Amino acid sequence: MTQSHGSWTAYKNCLLYCIHRLLYALLLIFQRVYWKIAGIQSHLDGCKVGKKYESSAQLLRVWSRSKPTFLTILYQRHFLSTHVKFVHPEYSLQKHITLMTVTDKEAIFCVPSLETNILNVKKWPFLFHAEYETAEYILVMPIQSLIKLASVLGDPTGKVIWIHHPGRCGSTAMAQACNALPNVLTISEPHNIFSLDQSFKYKRLRNGSLDWEPTEEYLKIYQSTVRVMLSKPYLTSAEIMVVKAAPMTSKFDLSLIVELFPKFINVFMYREMREQVTSLYRTVSGFNIQRDVTAFIASSTILSHLFPKVKPLATLQNCCNDKKHVEWLLDKSSVHNHTEFIAFVISWCESCSHYIKLFEGLTHPNVPAFKYEHWQSNPDKYLETFFKLADLELTNERLQIVKNVLNEDSQKNSMFSREKVKQRGVEIPKDMIHVANSYSKFYHLPEWGDSFTLPNTVTSP
Repeated sequence: MTQSHGSWTAYKNCLLYCIHRLLYALLLIFQRVYWKIAGIQSHLDGCKVGKKYESSAQLLRVWSRSKPTFLTILYQRHFLSTHVKFVHPEYSLQKHITLMTVTDKEAIFCVPSLETNILNVKKWPFLFHAEYETAEYILVMPIQSLIKLASVLGDPTGKVIWIHHPGRCGSTAMAQACNALPNVLTISEPHNIFSLDQSFKYKRLRNGSLDWEPTEEYLKIYQSTVRVMLSKPYLTSAEIMVVKAAPMTSKFDLSLIVELFPKFINVFMYREMREQVTSLYRTVSGFNIQRDVTAFIASSTILSHLFPKVKPLATLQNCCNDKKHVEWLLDKSSVHNHTEFIAFVISWCESCSHYIKLFEGLTHPNVPAFKYEHWQSNPDKYLETFFKLADLELTNERLQIVKNVLNEDSQKNSMFSREKVKQRGVEIPKDMIHVANSYSKFYHLPEWGDSFTLPNTVTSP
């Protein structure tokens, strides 16, 4: 499978999504008329202003779905759905229901069939993809209802291990290894926090602001999102919960999770820049037309004046909330370089620089770093270090279970499977490397190909 094949797939998906959006627009017109006549809309309006909490969650039947890219955040517009009934927000606490998307206005849950084990990370390496594929219904509630529900649930009472990472560094395999052990439950790459971050970034952009520092409102919703995701009654049966976060969120998760949930065990998994960026570029390059189009508009002198609020999608998805970083990345002298490749460089630089910042802060608990190259050279010692941190005794029986899992392709049921990735050729020319080095220099990080080990790395060759 070549990158040209990936581009063809991307064009096909975008075409199908355009047809879907046309059907969605037609459905919305008829739906608004019917909902107004049936009194559904008046009930929704009341729920949005904090009334009728006990029936503020709307259950919708999914008839069809479409999204332009694999990584697309899922909103109501990605599903053709019809109203079923209003239910109590606690309806979302059922075992088979997961918190899929969060914005500043609403929370959307995936409701698959009762028989579907949506947290089966062996079948579904990425929760966001499982939610898209398996949703038979979606449950939508106002953000005030999510916050109220979260306040009732409180913080998770069990042990939580939060894996921060920039992607392609063994985090998926580690999540599956943990999940194979008794009394351990893994949640692998939910998009709920990612969607919240993007929602607030675009909200600020619409107001012409690049000041994306977390507000009190943002922190409240962030905390509520984690609580609802991890404090469900049935989850208390697990001795340990492992959350492998989305790689795009590591830049702000590193500080916010540590600050808001000090009892969580945090680890940071990483890989050297050349290997990590090359692996990611080989895996997903050519599959996202939206990134290419927005980068073209933002870098064009004429189009950027016509559409001043359009910013490179890949940059918005991979940058942090630090105003100094954001202003430099979106400056005209920098934005013309924002290819998909450079977005992956930015993601790696952001993640590592924020880890260093956290480490140097001294006010936060210890967050150890795990280097992928050390896993490759000394896997037994790497695993022993990780499980010791989790306070899990790595018995011979458990070690064999873990090794059996790791011998399999951790992403075999996705577009990132080993077989598919091997078929994609990739070449990183010198001019791209030169640009990558200019970005790593801004973050005071090593150049492309230089050996690099983060401070507080607890693994060794």
